[in-house]
Amino acid sequence: MSEEAKNFTNGNDGNTSDWLVHMPGAEGAGASNHSRNHYSLHSLLTEEDRRDDLLVVSIWLLMLTYSLVSNVLILIGILRNTNMRMATSYWFIISLGICDIVMSLISLVHLVPATAFHSAYVEFHSYRNILMIFFYDLFWYTAVLQLGLMACNRFVSIVYPMEYKRMFSRKRSIAILFFGYFLGFLVSLPTLFPCCHTLWHSNYYITVYDPMDTWYKYVDMAVNSLSLILMIFSYAVIIYKVRESGRAMAKYQLTIRTRQQNALMNGLGVTGGAAVAGNGMVPSPCARMCSVRPPRSQVSKKEMRLFIQFFVVSLVFLLTWTTWQWLPHMSTSKWAFFAMTSLFFINNSVNPTVYLIFNSQLRRELHYLLCRQHAIAVNQQKKKRTNGFDYNKNAMKCNVMDDGSLRRVRENGHSNSQSSKTSTTDEQLERLHQKLLESTLTTDLTLTAL
Repeated sequence: MSEEAKNFTNGNDGNTSDWLVHMPGAEGAGASNHSRNHYSLHSLLTEEDRRDDLLVVSIWLLMLTYSLVSNVLILIGILRNTNMRMATSYWFIISLGICDIVMSLISLVHLVPATAFHSAYVEFHSYRNILMIFFYDLFWYTAVLQLGLMACNRFVSIVYPMEYKRMFSRKRSIAILFFGYFLGFLVSLPTLFPCCHTLWHSNYYITVYDPMDTWYKYVDMAVNSLSLILMIFSYAVIIYKVRESGRAMAKYQLTIRTRQQNALMNGLGVTGGAAVAGNGMVPSPCARMCSVRPPRSQVSKKEMRLFIQFFVVSLVFLLTWTTWQWLPHMSTSKWAFFAMTSLFFINNSVNPTVYLIFNSQLRRELHYLLCRQHAIAVNQQKKKRTNGFDYNKNAMKCNVMDDGSLRRVRENGHSNSQSSKTSTTDEQLERLHQKLLESTLTTDLTLTAL
């Protein structure tokens, strides 16, 4: 954290007047009453010196609302689809979505009101501030660890696809997920003790260590760095594997095309087996081409889409964490800290956004969920078009029928139409029957003459 934020937190800076005004009880009951009046909803909306807080709160409300709604929709879409719900790779997406939802809720009920009303809502060293940030850290570290596990999941799926079902079976995937939550709890547990508090600083729009020289910041750095190392290594190997796979496939296709062209230029046959040349057997070009086997372990499009989704999510986390580390050393402005905290909220909302962009199956599921009537109408129109196509197909079949089949169709059509009319008399039926017999006789005579 920056030196200015440290001094404000410790209260030993030379210019602490603003900080003391914001701390309740700093100047007695009068200061406390002034603080509560200054940090009311009316002052937030009307006073000029509170416009910064109003701007920050408004932006964060929009970001967190989008994060909460989008993550809930992602969970509903996955749980509604049987294929996605049963796939172990989507279980990591579900777990990460749960972490994002909890962090968004904590931000909405604690961080945003604390920024809007400061000490009138929560005091800096209050138990509520300690507990809320503890739960936020619990799910943050769980999400960080699961990002590393997701990278390992994609690594095994693409680099060692034959081992994927064994290493990420359902029982093992559940155990891995619960182990991630357990580790997240252990890592965040020290924040409940006085030596390692992590508290929300409403004046600077960021969380700070209390005390600032706590050993806990090294634990924080170690956990985040470990997850980043896993992600960088896994995705680097995956990218190398995908490039090598693409080159091998291109080389294979070039070899096949070259041998086909040589076979055509030499005028050789392309039949299978072997051709006889003199007293020996010469393999045919097809046999030589078939001896070139395609490269193994080709990466499927589905696996590549999942890789891209997890890679982009991990990239945003990398940007968030690195900004958290170096930006305080470059600027001590509260707007720099605002940008850092906003990146955490963006990190919560980018996961569902990436899934919606790259996952067509999830998009279709959510489209049916949100626009059910429209989806039903589209399906009905498709069925009507299919039925119309089948009717036209049957009509075309009738046109190519032989004369006997056509005559039977006509007889059935006439009989059906006549039976549906109650006003038809027996004489009319007799005349129609006579005409059909005459036309049949004429057709038979014509065919006989031909």
